[in-house]
Amino acid sequence: MRVVIADDESLARYSLKSMLLESAVAVSVVGEAKNGDELLELVRRHRPDLAFVDIRMPRLGGIEAITKGSELSPGT
Repeated sequence: MRVVIADDESLARYSLKSMLLESAVAVSVVGEAKNGDELLELVRRHRPDLAFVDIRMPRLGGIEAITKGSELSPGT
């Protein structure tokens, strides 16, 4: 399963990535984003199966990024 993580706090991204990689589920974290703009680029490039998205991020918030990202990759 291809996963992207979007959070403006590096510790939150690191923690979530660590938990995912230690889980029993076969996960590949294909990218990490610090804001909604970076998230959209990752979604466009990788078409992930799942995205973990912080709601409050700089530049483009999580809800807006999810809305725009669903147009780029409807299966995410």
